Amino acid sequence: MTLLPGVTSYFTTIETRLRNSNYKFWRSLLVILTSSSIFIAINGCLKTFFSFYLYGVPVSYQLIMATFLVIYSVYGLNKITDTEEDQLNAPERSNLISSHQKLFTYSSFIAYILAVIIGILHGWQVILVLLFPLLAGVIYSIQVHPRIPRLKDIFAVKSLVVALSWTVGNTFLPLVNYNSNLLVMSLIFYFFFIKSFINTVLFDLMDVDGDKLTGAMTIPVVIGASCTIKLLLLLNTTLLFFIYLVMAFDLFSVLIIPLIFCVIYGYAYILYFSGTKNRLQMDILVDGEWILVVFISLLSMGI
Repeated sequence: MTLLPGVTSYFTTIETRLRNSNYKFWRSLLVILTSSSIFIAINGCLKTFFSFYLYGVPVSYQLIMATFLVIYSVYGLNKITDTEEDQLNAPERSNLISSHQKLFTYSSFIAYILAVIIGILHGWQVILVLLFPLLAGVIYSIQVHPRIPRLKDIFAVKSLVVALSWTVGNTFLPLVNYNSNLLVMSLIFYFFFIKSFINTVLFDLMDVDGDKLTGAMTIPVVIGASCTIKLLLLLNTTLLFFIYLVMAFDLFSVLIIPLIFCVIYGYAYILYFSGTKNRLQMDILVDGEWILVVFISLLSMGI
């Protein structure tokens, strides 16, 4: 039965409105998750989860939770302090943080306290690993003497500090109750450091306009977008040598597929965001990599 034109138009309008409302709902949810640091914290603890698999040791879910809390806290506090700069780089995030500043501030402090409590229960080694991002951030930001520049103002130091903060937790938390040989630990450290460094610099590429105004000496600000992309592609290519060593020494054999996926996926998002400036997409596709990696790992291991 054919509907009258007016009725057809009516139902088409309703369908369009429902589609638009669903889109707005999911987009708003993603903005909240990414702006509040919940999304990056989830993916950060999945990164550590994957590290447990690489070492082949039982997963400590308490340490995974501590990782989540630390990342949520550190990134949450950083976004609070950077709200003015984010008005240029990420206005949606800045507006959300500004309008709920007390909530994000209190929740960030509580999260770090809970993480430290978990660390105390597991020993001083865990405490050191969990405190490293906070200590690195403080050293990175403070100015010891007027004639001595802050680390924050030195070329490329931001990317190195952020990447190192990620890598310390990813590499050493799984070894709290277990031992590993130097080769395995070094390879895992290098893998996570390069992945973290690439992602940090790629996000700086998105923030280049705001960083120029504030005088931040990030890699994209100093060498330009084109050279930055070439640098990131080169760094990602070094992971092919990492894959070669892994296969040559017969390491992580069950996880070789997710490791190869990380390299291919790295090329894909570097090239994609070399020509696309969409903050929400970058948050989801780059930070969300570890959801895919863990999923592929579980399939590879038959879990």
